[in-house]
Amino acid sequence: MASRDVKGAMVAGPLANVSVQYRNKSFVADRIFPIIERVPAKAKILKYEKGAYFRDEAGIRGPKARAPRGGLVTSYLDVLPKEFAFASEVTDEDRKWAKQQGAPPMQPDQDAIELCADKIDLKKEVRVADLIITGTWSGVAGEDAAGLWAPNDATNTFIADVLARIETIRSSTGLRPNKLMIDFGTYNALKKLDALLDRIKYTERGILSADLIAAMFDLEEVIIGEAVKSTAKETKAGTDFTAANVWEKNAGKGSAFLFYAPASPGLKQPSAGYQAREWYDDGLARRTETWRENAEHQDVYEVAESTDILIAGADLGFLWYDTLLT
Repeated sequence: MASRDVKGAMVAGPLANVSVQYRNKSFVADRIFPIIERVPAKAKILKYEKGAYFRDEAGIRGPKARAPRGGLVTSYLDVLPKEFAFASEVTDEDRKWAKQQGAPPMQPDQDAIELCADKIDLKKEVRVADLIITGTWSGVAGEDAAGLWAPNDATNTFIADVLARIETIRSSTGLRPNKLMIDFGTYNALKKLDALLDRIKYTERGILSADLIAAMFDLEEVIIGEAVKSTAKETKAGTDFTAANVWEKNAGKGSAFLFYAPASPGLKQPSAGYQAREWYDDGLARRTETWRENAEHQDVYEVAESTDILIAGADLGFLWYDTLLT
C-alpha cells in the first residue's frame, strides 16, 4: 500500500517568528556634533572670539598707575532649524490581510513608523557627514592622505598624521582634540597594521579596537562611521540598491575626522559643530503624526524633526580624505 505524502501536501506559509530586514545599525552623528535642545525657530549662539584670551597683555601696575586694559570681542552664529520629514501610508487592506492566518509576521502601522524614523536618522547622518566632508577645517578643506593609511608599514603615516594634527588643533585653540571619527573601511585596514598591533600585543586581547586606538592618542573616543545609503532610484520591485558609504568623500577611498566636542552643550563650551533642535508644541523633540485619507482607504504616518546643523569651531576639527586609496 502506497504511503500518503503528507509533507508534500502541506501549503507553505511564512514563519511567524522569523523575518529578514536590512537597515543601518549604527548612526554616529549625535556623537560628533552635540545637540542643543529646545531652540526657538530663529536663534543665535554667542561666540567669544579667541584672540582676547591668548594675548599676553598683563603687566606691572606701578603706584598711581592704571593696569593694562583689554576687552572681549564676540560674534554670533546664526541658527535656523529646518524641518525634515518623511511619510508612509498604511492601507486598510494591509491591516486586514496582516491579521489573516498564514500572513507574514508584519505590523503595518509599526513598520511604517519605524521606516519614517529611520529615514530621519539617515538624513541627519548624511547632513552631518556632508558638512564635515565639504567643510574647511583648521584652514584647509581636508588633507589628502594619498592612501597612506592602508596597511603598509613601510609607508603608513596614520600615527604621524594624527599626532601632527592633534598639535595643529591644540596650538591654534588651546584645546586638545578629544575624538576621532574613522570610516569603517579605514578602521578595518588599520586593524592589519603591524605598527599598531605591536603597541597592543601585551593587552588582554591583543586585538585592535576603537578603544585602544583612542588610548594610543589619549583621546576620549574613537567613533567608527559605518552607515551606508543607497543611491539607486526606487523601482517597483523594491530590490534596487547601490551602496555608498556615508562617511567618505570619494567612494571606497576612506576618510577620518579629528575634532573637539564637549560632553554636552553649555555656556562657554567650544565644539567643532553643533546640532540645534527645535521642539514641538507637545514637548517632544521629534514629531510623529497620522491622518486619514478616506478616498484611498488608508492612513498616513509622518515623522519629522526640526534641526539646524552648523560648524561652530572650524579650528577645532581636521579632515583627512582618501585614507585608503589615492
